[in-house]
Amino acid sequence: MGRMPPLKISLFVLPLLLMTGCIDENILRVSEDVEITPSYSLPLGPLSYDINDYLEGLDTVNFPCTDSLYYNNTLYPSYRSYLTRFDVNPYDFNSLSNDLDRVERVMFRLIVSNGYPTLNITQVYFADENNTIWDSAFIEGPHVLQPAAIDDVGIVTAPYEEIVDVTMSPYFVEHMGNIRHIIVESIIYTTRPDIEHVKFYTHYAYHVNIAVRIQIRLNTGEL
Repeated sequence: MGRMPPLKISLFVLPLLLMTGCIDENILRVSEDVEITPSYSLPLGPLSYDINDYLEGLDTVNFPCTDSLYYNNTLYPSYRSYLTRFDVNPYDFNSLSNDLDRVERVMFRLIVSNGYPTLNITQVYFADENNTIWDSAFIEGPHVLQPAAIDDVGIVTAPYEEIVDVTMSPYFVEHMGNIRHIIVESIIYTTRPDIEHVKFYTHYAYHVNIAVRIQIRLNTGEL
């Protein structure tokens, strides 16, 4: 009767020992060939511009205009209801990764700040060395930014700011090695339907900060 407990303990421990041996073997075998997808972020640089070159030329307008605006507290006739700006910024996307074939996913983060009291419409294009466009950030159309906040007399009190995350298509990931330029197209309106004369000042501007997040595919057996 005194010999039964050791037999029961042995029968209980034996399956655990066998299972432990299997687990160790599987871990050693699988760890040689595991895919991981780490990611990292990089800033692509701040972009900013204004429309002062247009506003400063309004004092030369000498023909009747249906619209007018204030620039630095002086009323001028305005012959455009909106202005279009193209800013071409060189960037070699080959510098983002040593092996573009391993890139799994690309996401852009745009931190945009509209310092104007009017609507702003923005699109970001990606082009090659000949400025041939390969893709755009907003595939469903340009992104609309609301006007900056203004006080009772029409002066901007705070810019309108927004963070926009854009995950790029597999087509972009496949061809990103060809991209050499980031082109920002922006339309800035000079009129508002709810304000008779919109006020603009020299220090007003539009700012875009662009960062990119890259997810790559690695195999632990190659590390």
